[in-house]
Amino acid sequence: MIAVSMLNRDNLIKKAVLIGNKGKIIENARSTSTDMDCIDIIDIENDKVDRKYRDAYQKARNLSVLEGERLDEAMMDPVIVGALILSLGEVEGFIGGLQTITADILSTGIQIIKADRRIGVVTSLCLIQTEDKSIGEDGFFLIADPIVNRDPSVGVLCKIAEASARFAREFLKIKPRIAFLSYSTRGSGIGKSVDKMRIASERSKTYMPELIIDGELQFDAAVMPDIARIKAPDSPLEGRANILVFPNLNAANIGSKLIRIFGKAKLIGPIIYGLNKPYNDISRGADESDVYDLAIITQLQHK
Repeated sequence: MIAVSMLNRDNLIKKAVLIGNKGKIIENARSTSTDMDCIDIIDIENDKVDRKYRDAYQKARNLSVLEGERLDEAMMDPVIVGALILSLGEVEGFIGGLQTITADILSTGIQIIKADRRIGVVTSLCLIQTEDKSIGEDGFFLIADPIVNRDPSVGVLCKIAEASARFAREFLKIKPRIAFLSYSTRGSGIGKSVDKMRIASERSKTYMPELIIDGELQFDAAVMPDIARIKAPDSPLEGRANILVFPNLNAANIGSKLIRIFGKAKLIGPIIYGLNKPYNDISRGADESDVYDLAIITQLQHK
């Protein structure tokens, strides 16, 4: 609720649709001095959800009219109802997850919002902002993929890199410089994961010859010019990557949190990318500033 008030105050939203218990939402609005004119409420606990949402869910999940109990249960889920409102074009973007695990957010988005075939993969990104302007793109860089693809194949890694580059160009207005990360730099280590990242890097260079791409690289060789000169002196990235493709979800998820907690950097996201509409997950540990930042990115994703 505080985030909604901040966004309204800064003229970044006209209306926020909040889904849940109407009484609790109104109470929270009053306690935070939030202008009720900027809030619409869908009370799934006390009111019957509009028939059009039931019909949309039935169509999206290909349910039989006889599965009324399953439909009733779905209409009590704020994430499902929020996704349906977005799919019907009644809002421009969705943020959920403060009380819902990521797996449920993702599955609902894929089932209802559906994948954008033009992008070719559903992935996620974290936008990192550091105070050190020498890192990434004036202190900004993207991490992929911290919540969606558990152990991506070479082919999926290439798609993730393409999607990350597209996001960087379209929404951040920067020229992508992509590093495929590993515990190895240019053959300093061996293993299947090392091979995977090296091959993904080579293939991505053929798919996106206009971009600067390298791998496999260790994190420091990817983002620190001084280290890059020692470990990978012939790297075209020269330690200035602004997109970091991690080998698996474990590494990306843990890495993004390490950067945020110990690096004192701002982390915006995770941003889900590759669905037909802006539909994003927020960590259960997020505060109002996290919601505020992700709401801005969600609006940028709206076309």
